[in-house]
Amino acid sequence: MRSLRGPPTLKQMFQLRWRHGGSIKMDATQKRKVLSQFQNQSDVLMYDRQAKPTLYRWGPWVAGGQMLMWLNFADFYWRYSMDKSEETGELVLSPAWKRACISAVAIIAGVSIGGGLLHYISRSVASMRILNSGSTVRLETYRITGRGTKVRDFPTANMFSRDTLYTGEGLQGVTRQGSPQYSINASGNSYAFIMNRAGWFKSPKSFDTLFHRSVLPTK
Repeated sequence: MRSLRGPPTLKQMFQLRWRHGGSIKMDATQKRKVLSQFQNQSDVLMYDRQAKPTLYRWGPWVAGGQMLMWLNFADFYWRYSMDKSEETGELVLSPAWKRACISAVAIIAGVSIGGGLLHYISRSVASMRILNSGSTVRLETYRITGRGTKVRDFPTANMFSRDTLYTGEGLQGVTRQGSPQYSINASGNSYAFIMNRAGWFKSPKSFDTLFHRSVLPTK
């Protein structure tokens, strides 16, 4: 059914713009208020996964095992794949193009699964801190080796998230059914960093005030 509503009038457009502008000003005010809590503080812990640095030590072994399994499958298929001959009815080695295609798919699958697992580990956050009176965010992410962490520093203004941390559910108010993770991005990074909602958060509402954006920043 076609809407009978026409284009917005000049007055309506002005009201919408005024409300949007007021929302931006309110958002900026709230951010300044949260950032003021970090004044004269050089290091404030905001998130802790509460896990050992060796949490993902099994990762490289699982990734390597996946790659090896698919590589063995590709090798086996290349060597022994058989088809019934239309002329003799006997089993003969499959055409080279068919064996090459299936083997290549198997290799790509192994590399994708194993590489994807290691990539997930490298984007998983062990801890997050606010440094330099609120101007810097420091993330500690797990290494793909599964041992130790890597430190990454970003300007606080460059951090953003389309996700909402505070839900009002669970012990800390961050529990979300079917979604145990919270994603946060840094400008210039193609992939988000991942925090586990089962970890410890200093102030979930402050997270949303500082980092939540309904519209992504322009590059």
